[in-house]
Amino acid sequence: MGHLGFAILVCAMTSLTPATSALAAPSPVIALFTDYGWEDPYVAQLKGVILSTNPNVRIMDLTHVVQPFHVTEASYLLDQSTAEFPAGTIVVAVVDPQVGTERDAILVETKQGKYFVGPDNGLFTHVIDNEGFSRAWKLDKPEYFRPGPLSHTFHGRDIFAPVAAHLAAGIPPDKFGTPIKTLELLPVKEPTFTNGTVSVEVLHVDRFGNIILNLGKDSEVAGKLKEGNLVKVSVGKQNISGPLVKTYANVEKGRIVLLYGGDNLLEIAMNQGSAAKELKVEPGAVIFLKP
Repeated sequence: MGHLGFAILVCAMTSLTPATSALAAPSPVIALFTDYGWEDPYVAQLKGVILSTNPNVRIMDLTHVVQPFHVTEASYLLDQSTAEFPAGTIVVAVVDPQVGTERDAILVETKQGKYFVGPDNGLFTHVIDNEGFSRAWKLDKPEYFRPGPLSHTFHGRDIFAPVAAHLAAGIPPDKFGTPIKTLELLPVKEPTFTNGTVSVEVLHVDRFGNIILNLGKDSEVAGKLKEGNLVKVSVGKQNISGPLVKTYANVEKGRIVLLYGGDNLLEIAMNQGSAAKELKVEPGAVIFLKP
């Protein structure tokens, strides 16, 4: 091989190396889930602390418009928002009405290998229920916090964000604090079937006004409701009926229906309308369904 051929081969190999290396070792992902909204500087400050601590990390916004202070609904949304992410994902989750009190700041690892950083207030209940609990730590090593005085009201910026950034940089979880065996978990209400009536709880109302309930498609209680049949829906003094169908367009516009959504949970919906506005319900409400 001549000098020119050898030089071309070396250049080709050199140009391939960075791309191959980049594909083999992508930067860690830190996903953000908060009730901070977009109007204030809080989300930007989280990102600034993360990038100042670890400029190589990738940051992804899951949502910042969770209903403020509503830990129960947030727990469901956090689980649904992170379900499809791979092992190694680091999630900073902040819905924290008890910030600055005796509640602990924690790092949790699930059996699926994801990490969650946030308050120990029940926020991780649905995640643990679906992914399993592996390990957890109380965050009590200030050397991994944001430098400077610790705010009593902004642990997202001063504790959770920098810990996540250090974790993404390869610091082992054991370095951040004391191992703990138990977490604060929310009481999870199960649907019941009594005297011919199914009792369910509202987990979430989405932006379309669909009312998402705590009744899974494969549960024993769900078997009491038959596809194609009318179901009587009772909320307080309100009573309305709708068929159990496969999708919204199975009925005419403006009609109430029941169906199983993308997460296989039962929904009360209205074709091209808001079932939540019609029934005036919010997360936590109890609804009775009579087949």
